[in-house]
Amino acid sequence: MAGTLQFPKASQQVIIETAMMRRAANRTLAVVGGGGMAAWFGRARLGKSITANWLTAEINRRFDTTDPDTFRAIHYEVGGMPKTGGTMKSGIRSIYHACAGRLDQATYLQLPAEALAGQLVHGLRRKHIRLIFVDEAGCLSLEAIRGMVLLRDVAELEHHPLSIVFVGMDDLPAKLCELPQIELRLHEWVYFEPYNLDETWALLAELHPFFAGLDGRKREHQEMVSFIHETFGGVIGEIVPYLRKVDHRLRELGGEPDLTLLRAVHLSTQRDKTRAIQDARLRYKGKLPDGTTAGSVQPQKPAKGRLRVQKGDDAA
Repeated sequence: MAGTLQFPKASQQVIIETAMMRRAANRTLAVVGGGGMAAWFGRARLGKSITANWLTAEINRRFDTTDPDTFRAIHYEVGGMPKTGGTMKSGIRSIYHACAGRLDQATYLQLPAEALAGQLVHGLRRKHIRLIFVDEAGCLSLEAIRGMVLLRDVAELEHHPLSIVFVGMDDLPAKLCELPQIELRLHEWVYFEPYNLDETWALLAELHPFFAGLDGRKREHQEMVSFIHETFGGVIGEIVPYLRKVDHRLRELGGEPDLTLLRAVHLSTQRDKTRAIQDARLRYKGKLPDGTTAGSVQPQKPAKGRLRVQKGDDAA
């Protein structure tokens, strides 16, 4: 048995620059020059965090101390903050820890919120930081968000244009609209959507060499891409790990993927998930579940006509 063990290839995160990422970046950077704020929304696994991480890396890579138009960015994820009962100072401290290091507790307790904000702006100016992505911002209380807006306002008074992008879901959209002093400072709203069929095809071609060689005029190739697109609804965060499983299965079996293999890889996971849920409901007693009552994959209708893939399409 040990001789047949296939260790998985060490995977490195490869970020594929997509049209959705470019649209989010361009629309956000359009408001950064004047210190405007933005908000990114969308359901889970649609690439919001990946896009924020990619844009942060690109901005920092292109930063040049001799070019006054360039700047640095920070992307961090909030956590462990109460959604209710927080304070304005807690929001400022969150950004302080992400951008400037640990804030002394005595200083935090003694200084008012505006003084803490002024101290942080001084540090942001020294580090040339003008853009901050606050990920999982739905975890923040309204008061914490107000503290972050105060930081942006103090930065404006200090002639240091600072933009904050709130990234998240939960009740974040409603929360940002609850107070005019927050909503009116949000100059851009970006909603992330699942990929359409053509975008899924282009993504698959970038992620795996087999899909790069497919022909959109061939029915069997259309069926394979349609199956992946329909099964995962164009959600990039589901497609990428699925392709890793397909690739690992191919290392075991050899050859190239076909529609039968693609279905089998997905169905094996769904069947076992269904059996686990059913058996838990039965408290692991009685007849074993067979896994056929849910999660079955139905044949997908092939896409009509020829798929037109435009990898460089930036159309909104």
